[in-house]
Amino acid sequence: MDGVEVLRTVAPVFLLAGVGWGLAHWRRLSIDTLTEVVMYVGAPCLVFSSLSSGTVHAAETGTLVAACLVLVGGTALVAKLLFAASGSRPGSYLLPAMFMNAGNMLLPLCLFAFGDEGLVRGVIVFATMSVLMSSLGVYVAGGKRPGEVFRLPYIYAAVAGLAVGWTGVELPEPAQRSVALLGDLAIPLMLLALGARLQQQAVPSLKGPLLATVSRMGGGYLVALLFVWVTGVDGVTRSVLMLVSVMPSAVINFVFAQKYGDGASEVAATVFVSTLVSLVAIPLVLAFGL
Repeated sequence: MDGVEVLRTVAPVFLLAGVGWGLAHWRRLSIDTLTEVVMYVGAPCLVFSSLSSGTVHAAETGTLVAACLVLVGGTALVAKLLFAASGSRPGSYLLPAMFMNAGNMLLPLCLFAFGDEGLVRGVIVFATMSVLMSSLGVYVAGGKRPGEVFRLPYIYAAVAGLAVGWTGVELPEPAQRSVALLGDLAIPLMLLALGARLQQQAVPSLKGPLLATVSRMGGGYLVALLFVWVTGVDGVTRSVLMLVSVMPSAVINFVFAQKYGDGASEVAATVFVSTLVSLVAIPLVLAFGL
């Protein structure tokens, strides 16, 4: 996969965030409203439609789920060590260091680079990270309420999507189209809200975002290398895991920080910096690091 294809995938992230920045500059936007629509409507529909649209390779599920757990835990450890070495604590930067963009960037890259086999494995990663974000991610973001994972719709959307995908049940066409349209709504709204937040909040110094980015992408790559070496994973699954490891911070991190914590501007800056770095990191990994 060449740099042009990567640029075509990443460029819309910057363009839509720029639209959100411009709208917040010229018009008064309610970021809280955008956040609620994404969390309770758009993102759950995206999870369901992604998992129900095809058959997930069950033999790979355990390995991919385990890899996601190791990547999240490993990058958290790397972030704490890096920030400690710099004389500070990760604080709000821990969330974007732990959780990568496993949706709107990873899935098209898996398809373009590895075909349908790569896409199926990417969807498993996306579902796993969605569940982790709605449980561990909520806790790290500041929503330390027991059972919060069951109040959010992601687990139910993932289970329902897997059930439909595995059983081959076909929903009525109007229902399928409605869910798909609502899922398509999630990504642009996330990016609009991200751009609006960057416009309305002062961006902190680059030290924190850069340390979080190094943890997320550099630390993630080293953790993934160790995982595939220990487990002996190879083929398309190995390639997908190495690609996952260098994904930038997920936009949904900003949504969770906006809802549950007080570090949304720091998270937004990390999402922006890591996505910018991914323009170089992803082509290098696709060319040399798989």
